[in-house]
Amino acid sequence: MKNESSEKLLNAIGKNVAMAVQSLEIILPDVQDEKFKEYLSKLNYDYNIIMTEAQMLAKANDMELKMTNPIEKAELWTSIKLKTMMNKTTRQFATMIFLGTNMGIPDLVIAICDFGDASSEIVTLAKRLKEIEEKSDEDLKLFLCK
Repeated sequence: MKNESSEKLLNAIGKNVAMAVQSLEIILPDVQDEKFKEYLSKLNYDYNIIMTEAQMLAKANDMELKMTNPIEKAELWTSIKLKTMMNKTTRQFATMIFLGTNMGIPDLVIAICDFGDASSEIVTLAKRLKEIEEKSDEDLKLFLCK
């Protein structure tokens, strides 16, 4: 049941999740606050579940799932390392993740609107990812005060 909207929405999900997972994998080794590290590990787990489901849907529907390319990965790594070079506080990490999800949420909403005629499974997955990111924003506010 391959259709253009399904593939485009699935790719929006893939790109969003790939950026989130890569960011968390760069940040996690530097986090000192154990509660924050636990929270980020759980968030990373949730993102990985979405990524696995996206990959399974792509394969089942004979679609190519486009994630981040090597240049985007390098830019992300460099950006995170520069922003945390002198400031490795919980607040700094929480702020960076908060800003990242706040970029991802509108992208997902737009993709859901633009490609709403995608398969119901893919639309549901996009909505689940949006809910994870919206909840993350609320949860991260607790860590912004540290």
